[in-house]
Amino acid sequence: MIDILWALVPSILFGLQTTITGAVKTTDQQRVLGLTMGGFIFALAVTPFLGVQWNVRDVIVAFVTGLIVGWGLVDQVAAFNVLGVSRTMPVSTGGQLAAISLGGVLLFGEWRHGGALPVGATAIIVLILGIWFVSRTEEGSDTKNLDWARGTRLLMTSTFAFSSYVLIGRAFGLDGPSILLPQATGYFLVALIAYAVDARRKGDEAPKLVSLPMAQMTALGLMWGAAVVLLQVGAGRVGVATGFTLSQLGILISTPLGILWLGEHRAGRELRWTVIGVALVIVGAVLAGVAKGLDAA
Repeated sequence: MIDILWALVPSILFGLQTTITGAVKTTDQQRVLGLTMGGFIFALAVTPFLGVQWNVRDVIVAFVTGLIVGWGLVDQVAAFNVLGVSRTMPVSTGGQLAAISLGGVLLFGEWRHGGALPVGATAIIVLILGIWFVSRTEEGSDTKNLDWARGTRLLMTSTFAFSSYVLIGRAFGLDGPSILLPQATGYFLVALIAYAVDARRKGDEAPKLVSLPMAQMTALGLMWGAAVVLLQVGAGRVGVATGFTLSQLGILISTPLGILWLGEHRAGRELRWTVIGVALVIVGAVLAGVAKGLDAA
């Protein structure tokens, strides 16, 4: 029981960090820069204590995956402003789970043993249904005024990025501790470039690097970095399949907080659809974890 509670901590941190990120009043580029700066600082601080052994190939691949993570973060944070946290996170989580699961089947021959394939296929169907429910809007709702075209594009690109970096890491057999710092360097570099481009475009109106919002986002980045490390520790305690499932439960925090705290309005039926969609994404995550467990048994 203690191990399960330990493995739940990263999901709580991820859920809180995501919601607070949407609440900080600043530009998307500053949000991402502060977040990745905190993650980089945390990785730099803990790596000497993790006993990692690097080789050139792993460092290069980890750095490239970090660039991909940075791209995903830039687009996901932008989606918060376009669609809201409570819409972005369930759709993003469900999409990543479905894409990573499909990638595992197609690229690595997973779900071939122990009845994993039917359970996994059911998981993907349930995840897609969950995404559909969360994305539904009610006729006459003010959500019709949202820029769905841009929001959908941002969700697709960020989901592709977050799914790709996981699959690339799996293909090269990278382990968590060894990739932590090179990956953090990659996503911090992307954030620096995005901030520099935005600052050059805005000139004197660009937000300052030394500011309260930057300090807030850097603190959130430290929380994010801690969650990543704790996720690896938790998976080691409860197993990859269970850890994989528990890591997705942050949407149980970010979705209601997005509605109640950030004021992301839902009409009557939309609220019910959101609840159903989030529940389906959680069920899909559980089924995907079960499929992983069956495949490994």
